[in-house]
This record gives sequence, C-alpha cells and structure tokens, in this order.
Amino acid sequence: MTTVCTALPDQLRLLLVDDHRIFLDGLSLALAPLCPDLRVQTAHNAAEAETCLRRQDFDLILLDLRLPDLPGLELLQRWQRQGRMTPVAILSASDSSLDAQAALAAGALGFIPKSADGDDLRRAVTRVLLGETLPAPGVGEKPQLTPRQQEILLLLADGLPNKAISRHLGVAEDTVKTHLKALFQELGVHTRTACVSAARQRGWL
Repeated sequence: MTTVCTALPDQLRLLLVDDHRIFLDGLSLALAPLCPDLRVQTAHNAAEAETCLRRQDFDLILLDLRLPDLPGLELLQRWQRQGRMTPVAILSASDSSLDAQAALAAGALGFIPKSADGDDLRRAVTRVLLGETLPAPGVGEKPQLTPRQQEILLLLADGLPNKAISRHLGVAEDTVKTHLKALFQELGVHTRTACVSAARQRGWL
C-alpha cells in the first residue's frame, strides 16, 4: 500500500455521502492510510452533500446510489449539469453491472462495490484520485437488472417516450436517458426498437 500512496499528495480532502453512519465510520478508518493528512467530511443525504460543497472544495466525492432524499444518480447528474469538476466515484451495495454502467454514463469515474475489502477500496480510490476511470465491474457477465431498469424496459416495450416514462415513474427525464444509455451499451444497440428486440431475445422481457 505504501508504494501506491506515494503518488498521492500528503493532504487530501474527501466527501463521503451515505446515510448509514456506522458504514461511514468504517469507511473513514479504511481510507485513513491513503495519505498523512486525510481530511474526511461526511454527509448523510443529498442536501447535506450540497451544503458541504458550497462551503469547501474536495479532491474526491464517494457517493452512495441510495440516499433518503434524492437518488445518488440524480444528484450526480445535477452536479454534471452545474459543471462541477470534483471527481465522483460511486460506492454502492448494488452488484448490478447496469447500475455501474448507468453511473459511468452519468459522469462517475468509478463504481466501487461496498463488498470491497480495505486494500481493494484504497487501490480503487487511489486510481480515481490519480485521474483514472475505473471500468464497470462484471463486464461480459449477464447483467442483473435493477427494479428501476426493469420498469423502464417494460415501459419502453410499451412504446412510451422518455417524458412519459419519467412522469410514470416519478424520476427525472435525465435519469431515464442515463438508464437507457446503459441498456443500449449493454445490448450493443442504438435505437429503442432494437433495444426492445434485443432484450426479448435475451429473455429480459
């Protein structure tokens, strides 16, 4: 771990966004060896994260996908629209490759499973801090659709446009587009019709 950390500066400031306080405590301890002066700020929801970002700058944000007040994906998309340059990596309990691809499509630089051990976590965070984009896990495996992706795929098969899908599910239209982009990438298609056809061939519909 020492050889990996020598490439990082002596001081780093991280923002950890997750609503599980005990997990945040463990995460802070696991990240402590990254550098001599690691400063960790925590936020338990999207509103607290926004407040933290207004007050100071961070070298990296570790963001959970499941927040109590706003989905992490929508918060990430909001930051992208605002032109925020702070690198973001998703840290999630999800093992869905489509979740990972949706996060990367929305602008995240990595998708780190919460099941990762301390060494793997520090290696992944170090790579992102050094400017790398981590590949989505599980590439080449059969993806596990999340409930939201299943809903979007079913509504797509019914012929609904993005705006109608977003209204029906109560999510932002950008979120629908991001999930569709991930589905298109996974299926190797470029149109909605081809997406539905390929999904049927794979038994997803």
